[in-house]
Parts: sequence; C-alpha cells; structure tokens
Amino acid sequence: MSDAGASGPGASAAGGRVGFVGLGSMGSAMAGRLLEQGHEVVVWNRSPDAVADLVSRGAVEAASVGEALAVGTVFSMLSNESVVFDLFDDEALASAPDGALHVNMATVGAAAATRLRERHRAAGVAYVAAPVLGRPPAAASGALTVLAAGDPADVERARPVLEALGRRVWPIGDDPSQANVVKIGVNYLIIHALQALAESITLLEARDVDTGMFVELLGDSLFPGVVYSGYGGAIARGSYTPAGFTTELGFKDLMLALDAARASGVSFPSESALRGVFEKALDDGQAELDWASIAEVTRGRTRPVG
Repeated sequence: MSDAGASGPGASAAGGRVGFVGLGSMGSAMAGRLLEQGHEVVVWNRSPDAVADLVSRGAVEAASVGEALAVGTVFSMLSNESVVFDLFDDEALASAPDGALHVNMATVGAAAATRLRERHRAAGVAYVAAPVLGRPPAAASGALTVLAAGDPADVERARPVLEALGRRVWPIGDDPSQANVVKIGVNYLIIHALQALAESITLLEARDVDTGMFVELLGDSLFPGVVYSGYGGAIARGSYTPAGFTTELGFKDLMLALDAARASGVSFPSESALRGVFEKALDDGQAELDWASIAEVTRGRTRPVG
C-alpha cells in the first residue's frame, strides 16, 4: 500500500479531512452536511455536476477514487453493490495509505458485504458498513439513523463523522454484513407497510371514505411516524414525484431481502405476492416513481362490486 495522505488516516475520521465517493441525492446531502460541520471533504463522482456544486461550497475535487482513498478515511454512498465492487477494486485499494479506512454507507447484500470485507482485508484496508435510515433532507440536517458494523476500533474511528451525519449511531456488531441485514430488514418492513397501505386505502376508496382523513387517523393513533403518514399521504393523493426512493431501488432492496432469507434458511410467505407487485409496477413504467407508487398495482386490480 502507498503511504500517501498528509493528514494521516487517524486524523481524517476525527474531524479533519475525509474522502467521499458517490454524490447522488443522498451522497451530496451527506457531503454537504460534512462541509457545514467544518470537515474538509475530498469528493469524487462519475458525473461532474454534483462535484461542481460541492466544490463551490468548499469541497476539494479528487481525480479518482484512489485519490479520495489517499486521504486515509473515505466514505462512500453508491447506488448498488456492483458499483461498490467496480470502484473499490483491487487496484484502487492497493493505492490506499497504511491504516486506511473505508466506510461503505450503501445498502448491499449480506454476501456482498462479506466479500467486500475480505477484499479490503486482503489489501490491508479497514472496512466498516454503515447503511442509514432516512432521506436526503435528513442527511442534510444530520438527522439520519446510522447502522454501523465492523471492527469496534474501526467503528470508533468513523464515529465522529457518522455522528455528524446522524441523530444516532447504532453499533450493530463486529461483522459488517450484520448492519446490512438490519437495513434490509427495515426496508422489507417498509415494503410491507406500502402494500398494506395500498390495500387499506383502496378498500376505503371503494367505499367512498376520505382516505386523507384515514391517513391522518393512522398517524394520530396506532401508526405515528414518517412511513404511514408520509407514504400513506402519497398513496391517498396518488402523488409519486419527486421520488424520495424509486420503485427500481425498492425492487433491488426487496430482492436483497429475499436473497438474505434464502441464504439464512428463512421462508417468507409473502414473497411471491410482493415480488409480483413490484414486477408489475416496473412493467407499467413506474421504475423512476417513488416506491409508494406500487399502490397503483393494487388500485389497477380493483374491480367495482356488484
């Protein structure tokens, strides 16, 4: 490994200089939050627009993933596991300085997390999985929930930055895959909530009940929180743009849950129904709509009574 990185890997996580790779809506919000918190952030992204915006706010542009890694501590928020493998390949990891740490904040499969840990270990790079709960506005305000797993010493190195991004950091375990399984489990619960909302709201629509009132009732009684109120409101209005989380990404996370279940010897009775709903939504052109739009599959299957 290289000995590049003037600030040193330990100092990077503690509040000085950090690298950030992946500047989609979530990554840009996270990197912007770190800038606001006084970090020097070295950013890299495949498309230049997000980089230019952050540079205008004080970030430093990296010419490559390797240059971001040279900082010593790099955080990444990438769209899926194949992109993580492509960007953090053996060549890039070999260029990292001694003691380097990569904190992967993407939602990846449990098996992928294990392979990534082994790839990093072979290169002498510490690896922490830190997927998050929350949308870009929560990232921008430092209100994410962070699920962190890996060697406890490495999690502690990353903690100051993670605490700048989240309202709470949950230590999940020593194995990075554990954090990813928790995130997958949470998303699987949301998928069920979306489908349950779709079915309940469609039933009430068929009986001419005010579904806006129904969603308000849920939030005021049994189901307070952003899932039922936020997604329920979107379903009641039939409003799915702009997408906070797309149907395409939701289907990816559904498949991660099903893959994790099979690998763990767990059977999901609802698997075929949920998979069928997502596949129909994608076939209907809803890939870029918010994943709450899967409700339209249930609405479309509804037939008048009598």
